[in-house]
Amino acid sequence: METSRSICVAACDYDNNGWPDLFVGKFDTPSALYRNQNGTFTKVTTGPIPTLLPNAHAAAWADYNNDGWPDLVVACIVDAPQPATVLFHGLGNGAHQRVLTGPLATDLGRAVAAAWADVNQDGLLDLFVGRGALARDVANSLYRNQGVAGFSLDNAIGFSPRRTDQGTWADYDSDGDLDLFVVRAARQGNTLYRNNGHGQFEIAEGSGLENPGESVGAAWGDYDNDGDLDLVVINFTFSGPSANFLYRNNGNGTFTQVTEGPIASDTGNFMSCSWVDFDNDGWLDLFMTVEPSSSQGVKNRLYRNLGSGAFEKVAAGSLVTDFARFAGASWLDFNGDGFLDVYVACGSVYEAQADAFYRNDGNSNNWIKIRCAGTVSNRSGIGATVRAKARIDGADRWQMRQIVGTEGWLSFNDLDVVIGLGDATMVDTLRVEWPSGTVQELQNVPVNRTLVVVEKTTLAMTKREDADLEVKLTGPRQQRYSLETSTDLHNWSLVTSMTITNGDGTAAFQGPIGAEPARYFRAVAQ
Repeated sequence: METSRSICVAACDYDNNGWPDLFVGKFDTPSALYRNQNGTFTKVTTGPIPTLLPNAHAAAWADYNNDGWPDLVVACIVDAPQPATVLFHGLGNGAHQRVLTGPLATDLGRAVAAAWADVNQDGLLDLFVGRGALARDVANSLYRNQGVAGFSLDNAIGFSPRRTDQGTWADYDSDGDLDLFVVRAARQGNTLYRNNGHGQFEIAEGSGLENPGESVGAAWGDYDNDGDLDLVVINFTFSGPSANFLYRNNGNGTFTQVTEGPIASDTGNFMSCSWVDFDNDGWLDLFMTVEPSSSQGVKNRLYRNLGSGAFEKVAAGSLVTDFARFAGASWLDFNGDGFLDVYVACGSVYEAQADAFYRNDGNSNNWIKIRCAGTVSNRSGIGATVRAKARIDGADRWQMRQIVGTEGWLSFNDLDVVIGLGDATMVDTLRVEWPSGTVQELQNVPVNRTLVVVEKTTLAMTKREDADLEVKLTGPRQQRYSLETSTDLHNWSLVTSMTITNGDGTAAFQGPIGAEPARYFRAVAQ
């Protein structure tokens, strides 16, 4: 590993070769981009990303324009007159181009966090940018994706100048849209913004998450497998070690703070956190990086989920015994064995150190990996919920994961979902709930394999008041279909050709109902 002052890490298969790649943001030196081919990384030395010089503090991958190629946004701690967010458009085959127009690319100031989400469910990913951090009160930004018109700055939430470290998205109330949780330092209080639908937000008063702290990051995960998202909030202060906050979702829009156990009682200067089932036993565990207040270095934390709502602190293994100035971390299955590995940035803003990459040696537990490809929803599948039911240890168990990418602080995990299955030999039901509202289920799915789940195409018919028939097709944008009709399901004739061009992923055809006693329609992709 290179010796440098690394801060943030973001994993994503940006070249679509089936292997997750890595971006590492650094302080005062060019960032690094590593391309993964068959489990082997090669440093990329050409193109605009490796020459990024501003202090990269956070990064997030997503296909914001739904062209099939992941794009990258980097939040930089710079002051005017330099732009604080740098956006790279994926051109295909691993190439990128820096976007130089629009407010997202030209707004000046500083940025410390970035998180993608489709806040109004139009199939286009919007972006939250946190701008405060430990030392300054700065107002955050929300950029709305207007499609071909680019991004526009949205001031509807009315962010006041605060010391925001991170914003993370999740559908905490299971109403189908993504809500925003913002964490702040200096005991200014954390805030949960509830999405009321169509991207309109209100502060969720009485949620139970208002506990003030020196908060720098948060991560959502269903650690008790009850079907809703719980939350951990990590704290950091220069004045000494702090304890973290663990909240259990009550299932009614409120949370209860867990005050017992190692997660709640452990103290330190925590930098990042991620829920991850590192041993694939079917229960989410918790990983945290810890940054020292001195040059001596400290150890990271890994808490194993015991499956009863309790955790134990893992004491063995280099992941929790190494000493360094740890910062961001990213979980990814870099070698395709179904067990998540982790890349940890080291050095931070303090001193040059070698980063740490930990390979998960795995065990005999089974797994399933899902890559979601949206068509009506955003192509990256951000905001989709994946649920799996399997018989583990003699009992039927549901698990759920929500695709968000950004977790903790300074960290972006691979968007592919890995679900541990323990001794299960089959996934009885695999369910994907898309941001568009479309739901897909697969039955009796074999274990230990990767599935690409593409959001399905649907065809619906309604009778109009003018006695015409309206056929509505929902599917991938720019996809062209032949709309065909039949009276006997054997002989089909062409009605028309349809191309999905509407922003909501739909196309419609209107025509007379006809005199046939039965008439069938089908859409065939061209």
